[in-house]
Amino acid sequence: MPNIDPGVEHKRTAILVVHGIGSQRALETVRGVIRGVWHNEGNPDDKANKLWTHPEKSGVDIDLTVMTTSEVPGSADKRVADFHELYWAHLMSETKAVAVLLWLYELCRKGPVMRTGLNALWWTASIFLCLMNLSFAVLAIRGVLLFSETSAQNILIAPLLLILCSLVFGLCVALKWQALRLVPWLAAFCVAGFAAGLGYLWLEGTFPGGNGFLDGAEILTLIGLPTLYALLTTYLVMGQQGLRAFWRTLAVSLLMSLAFIWADQYWYDRSLAETVLKAWPWGLNSPWSAPIAFGVIGIYLAANGAFLQPYLGDAARYFRGSPANVAVRRAIRKEAVDTLARLHESGRYDRIVVVAHSLGTVVAYDMLRAYFSRICDELPPVTLLGQEFLDVDGAPWQPEKVATHEEKVELRRKARQLIANIADVTVRRPVEQREFKSWLVTDFVTLGSALSHAYFLMCEEAKDPDTAEKDGHERLRADFRRRVEEREFPTCPPKRLQQDGLLAFDNPRKKIRQIHHGALFGLTRWTNIYFPIEQIFWGDVIGGPLAPIFGRHIVDLPVSTRLAGGADFFTHTAYWNVDRKPDTWKAPHLAALRDAINLSDETTTIGFISRGEDAPGEPG
Repeated sequence: MPNIDPGVEHKRTAILVVHGIGSQRALETVRGVIRGVWHNEGNPDDKANKLWTHPEKSGVDIDLTVMTTSEVPGSADKRVADFHELYWAHLMSETKAVAVLLWLYELCRKGPVMRTGLNALWWTASIFLCLMNLSFAVLAIRGVLLFSETSAQNILIAPLLLILCSLVFGLCVALKWQALRLVPWLAAFCVAGFAAGLGYLWLEGTFPGGNGFLDGAEILTLIGLPTLYALLTTYLVMGQQGLRAFWRTLAVSLLMSLAFIWADQYWYDRSLAETVLKAWPWGLNSPWSAPIAFGVIGIYLAANGAFLQPYLGDAARYFRGSPANVAVRRAIRKEAVDTLARLHESGRYDRIVVVAHSLGTVVAYDMLRAYFSRICDELPPVTLLGQEFLDVDGAPWQPEKVATHEEKVELRRKARQLIANIADVTVRRPVEQREFKSWLVTDFVTLGSALSHAYFLMCEEAKDPDTAEKDGHERLRADFRRRVEEREFPTCPPKRLQQDGLLAFDNPRKKIRQIHHGALFGLTRWTNIYFPIEQIFWGDVIGGPLAPIFGRHIVDLPVSTRLAGGADFFTHTAYWNVDRKPDTWKAPHLAALRDAINLSDETTTIGFISRGEDAPGEPG
């Protein structure tokens, strides 16, 4: 066989598709994208388009075949495109139900700081988790009562006596050893404990019970003990934000009590006092408490089996920083970076487009920033990259400053030429003449991106004194800004720091001007496609605008599945759907996808910028 030099071989475009959450099948997403942009039987423009599948050149994995197109119409050099899929679902081992629940508790601790229009989801989830806490408390205490055969107040008094005795003992030890910082705290807790004891004795003496009636302390314990335990649990696992939801949960419970009182008085001949004593739905003496608790837990188990564990489980594993999850996240990122490296090093491509969906957009974002930071100091010298490099490097753009249409067009045109310049001095040369690494990712296309919730999912509340008095959302944004300024999170355009340019800095050790690792999206164009949300369930609740978060040169394209516009029910998985009625392949979301991927690499398609949305401020 002839030995073809990949340096002079006719170059191709690589489309790397990254799937989203859920139990995804291999090649399912990439085949959907291909139908959307290349091989749709219903679209007369696609009749002449051909597609072939073949194993990867390495032959390592025949499950993830490469799909190669015929000549792309309109391409200047008669090029073809290879579609690849970054498949990572097999690395996401089955997420345990408790891991999903713990992640939900962690999200609730952050408060209602989601994107505008979505805080209702936080309140709904938080109130339901509070109902779960109440349900667990009811069933746990009922179980203790069943097996201990004791009164309800003993369940409260026994642990309180143990705690009080421990505090008194600790106070004595602190006094003996003159631990004067501890003494006031221990003394205060002891006083509070003795005050609670006196209150209990007063209640017993005032309402002693007898003649078949329970004493006042027992009645109060039966009614309030599960609520008290649930309150403490909520504070421990959900923090102060959880308490906000808990008070609203109590309001819902009060409405349930009123409904119970009405029903009981309507159907049964009982005194109002007897009905009221049993009306609290979380009381141990309520006939409603156990059925409600089982119902709430049953609803959660059903939701967990049908949706939370199969879908949100992936997000929980990826975003929650427990040791086991970090190992999974590292494995996914390694697979992603290795895949991108193979495409760059193959010598077959001079253009790479990354298309990602849902949680896959976060995986792809991490892949791009990790690989770019690995090779940025091995890219060609800036003196070989032309005037376009100098223009972008010295531009006054900043990610938080609203970009005009002309500025977006300018960055996109020059960024595309920069990738071409890099290719000219790397992969387009014979192998023996290559001295530098290449960066060939011209476009990053995000569909229904979870990055629209970056503050909520990827940040922690800043702990510095400057943000201590600010609300939770501002503290999350402060943490995001810190990560941007430390170049952990690259933005579009890159963030200018001190005397550095958008793309390069003066390396004092090497005495040269060198591309820095925050320059990623000064070279790679970012297009974000999303279905605007309406009333939570119409449109895409996961996707949303990214420019207000990751930089104003991102082109946000709000789309619809209808030519007439408007939101359809739950469109998170419809970004490449060619069968969605009534407009099928003619629908705007497919036109936007084709323009963003731009297989022919025509400069005329850059006009879709005018269809983008310029959000005036940060979301949520």
